[in-house]
Amino acid sequence: MIKLIALLKIAFGECKRPNKSLCHSKTSYEIISTGFFFVADLKGDEKEEPVKIVGDKDNYQLRVQNKNKKDVCLIKTDNCLFEDDHKKCDCILFNEDKFFMVEISESGQRNRKRGDAIKQLEDTIQILNENSIDLSALDAKAIVCFKGGKTKPLQTSFNTKRAAFRTKYNVSLEEGNFISF
Repeated sequence: MIKLIALLKIAFGECKRPNKSLCHSKTSYEIISTGFFFVADLKGDEKEEPVKIVGDKDNYQLRVQNKNKKDVCLIKTDNCLFEDDHKKCDCILFNEDKFFMVEISESGQRNRKRGDAIKQLEDTIQILNENSIDLSALDAKAIVCFKGGKTKPLQTSFNTKRAAFRTKYNVSLEEGNFISF
């Protein structure tokens, strides 16, 4: 994991907004080792801020289980690591074995929002590939996470998109608000 963080820092650097950000930690790379943690994306508020770790009583969109309490790296990509000229996912979470790219989206107009989210996940993968970040040794997943806790059945067309995504990028495409390490 440390090696991958080093490669990412060489390729992308650090937070591009340290003086504007309201983040507690002024780094794009946060290490978490708790058994459960929660990720919130507060887009829609007045200020565009990156995702952040919050408590279970706070408003959050993504639950993360870390069974073995090993280090997990949260990369705040949107509004932090990447400049605004890149369309990209909101965050990346990974450990020694797993790599999750997560796009958190509003739940209204779900089909259109899903398409936009998938495009942002694809763009993130392309940015990683262009910078020689090799994910082949990791269990890599791209997650579309909708705000609003209700999950809905996936349409057959999404299964087709998932298969094409897997073939093109060697990354699983999923939808949900829970990931487990």
